[in-house]
Parts: sequence; structure tokens; C-alpha cells
Amino acid sequence: MKKLRVALISIASLAVAAGASAGEKKAASTEPDLQRAVRQKLERLNNYGVFDVLNYQVDPSGAVELSGFVFNDSLKEDAEDAVLDVPGVKKVTNRIEDLPWGVGDDEIRAKVYLTIYRDGFLSRYGTSTDMALANGIGFGGGGRFGVFGPLGIGNPYFPGFNPVGDYGIHIMVTNGEVTLVGDVDSIGDRIMAELKTRGVFPVKKVYNELTVKGKKPDAEDKTPTRTRKAGVYIAAN
Repeated sequence: MKKLRVALISIASLAVAAGASAGEKKAASTEPDLQRAVRQKLERLNNYGVFDVLNYQVDPSGAVELSGFVFNDSLKEDAEDAVLDVPGVKKVTNRIEDLPWGVGDDEIRAKVYLTIYRDGFLSRYGTSTDMALANGIGFGGGGRFGVFGPLGIGNPYFPGFNPVGDYGIHIMVTNGEVTLVGDVDSIGDRIMAELKTRGVFPVKKVYNELTVKGKKPDAEDKTPTRTRKAGVYIAAN
């Protein structure tokens, strides 16, 4: 996959959640109207999952460029259709790429997802169901890492498994390599997510692209970033 040279905004890393603090809300208010409308359309896609990463770049003229990598087959077209429906958008260039499917990568997806979102601390970056399961509520006969029954998670090792919802940490897997993308509350959470992912077998390499809310990346951060065949560039506005 080609290296992206244009700085893009990732909806997985933009801190504009409804429950933001007053300071965050004030900062979010400076977001251009068209950019906000595009972001909201993408965030509301009902098939946008934890294994997908969508990026967008909005030009004031009404031209939008979409990029990123999707595990869900239909998400590429759904994202384009949704953005074309935004008032003021005149053109959409769709550079979203499909992630390859494979037994090895699917196993890694399931294991990393479970490792992060069944952790009692990191599960808050997932849905209410993830938090419940991480705290021992609703375990079925398969237990914490099996079939979850009435809460609707299903078997995480089933091909095509891709939980949808408001996930703070997105997990992108390509050829055994994992990229973590999103926005977390603290450096400690960023480090914890990376360490847990590194401990998953058979992960070959981990690229930590998680950003900390309200903190600009500094030159002293030695965590390797992906310059890479299947990475995602995240930029501030």
C-alpha cells in the first residue's frame, strides 16, 4: 500500500465527543462547519467498526478526500455516499483501501480486541457492552473470551467479526502488524494499550499512533511510528 504524504484528519483521533469538558467544547467550536458536518456523517455510519480507520480532508471549496483502511467490505462505498449527502460537498475523492482478509490477521484482530476491551481499565474506550463484559457481567458458557450470548458480541474468532460503535481505540491489522489509532485520556493509557498489544501472539510489530487528548506529540516520544505500507497519518487541524 502506498505511503500517504498528505496530512489527514482521523475521525478516530478527533476529540470532540459529546461528553467533552467545557474547554474541549470551546476548542471544538472553532471547527469549520463543513468539516464538522463531514465528521459527523462518518461517525454515524452504522457499520464503522473497531477494525476500520477512516480519514478525511475537507477543502473550503467543497472538495473532500477520504482515505484510510477498512475491514468492512461495504464501508468504503457507504462512507462516500454519506459524505456526498452533506450540504456543501461538491466532490468526493475516495482513496479508502480495503484491508486484506486472512486467518492469521483475523486471529490477531480478535486477540488484540479482546486484550484491550476486556481489560477493566481500557474497556472504557469501548461500548457499554465491552465495559460490562470486562467487569464480569454477562459471561456466557464460553467465558470472557468465548461466545457472549445475550449481550450480542458473538464469537470474536468468527471471520468478518468487527464490533461497531463508538470506539476510542481502533485496531488496524495488516500482515501480522498492528497499528493502534485513536485518542486516549493519558500517556499512561497510550503506553498500556501498546504494551498489551505487544504481548499478543502472533503480533509481529506494533505501531502506536494513539494521541493524548490536549497534548501535541513531542520529539522525545520514541515510540516508532509507521512510515509505511499500511499506515494512517493523523494530523491536528
